[in-house]
Amino acid sequence: MPEVTLAPVDSTTDLLGRPLRFSQRVVLSKDEAFRACQALADAGRVLVRSGGASEADTLGSLFSLLEERLVAR
Repeated sequence: MPEVTLAPVDSTTDLLGRPLRFSQRVVLSKDEAFRACQALADAGRVLVRSGGASEADTLGSLFSLLEERLVAR
């Protein structure tokens, strides 16, 4: 599979050029949080099978962070 290179994103605007404002917190329902964790786990397994172990490790780290925050609060 060819490597895809994404153009840099201006972090002050969205794709339509509108200003971005990030809130202090992101609120997810229990179902949304579960789906996010499931998507990370699924993607990690696909990456491992396709030889992307380091990328899978990165997703695993994100999964762990999300899980830690969900349990700790």
